[in-house]
Amino acid sequence: MSENITENPNEAPAITENTTYDRDEPLSAAVIDAVAEAADVDPAELGTPLYDQIDPDALDNLFSDRHNGMPRGSGHVVFTLLDYEVTVYSDGHIVVRE
Repeated sequence: MSENITENPNEAPAITENTTYDRDEPLSAAVIDAVAEAADVDPAELGTPLYDQIDPDALDNLFSDRHNGMPRGSGHVVFTLLDYEVTVYSDGHIVVRE
């Protein structure tokens, strides 16, 4: 007899990786590192390029300071990479969920 396990659609996916990116590196590189860490693989072995899901240059610029040096307001962006939901917050947090 097999047992069917039904996931609760209202339940948030489990956090697999939670990190803060160093603003001295591109945000896109930090996202790749976070997803690779969650998948337990080398970043070069992810198999799916980031640009297939989101423009890396746009991501790098999304939360960067304005041209006058003032920081941007708060916010976040959510996208999928491989089988992970990636949320990047303006405060520097990257959350990867299964």
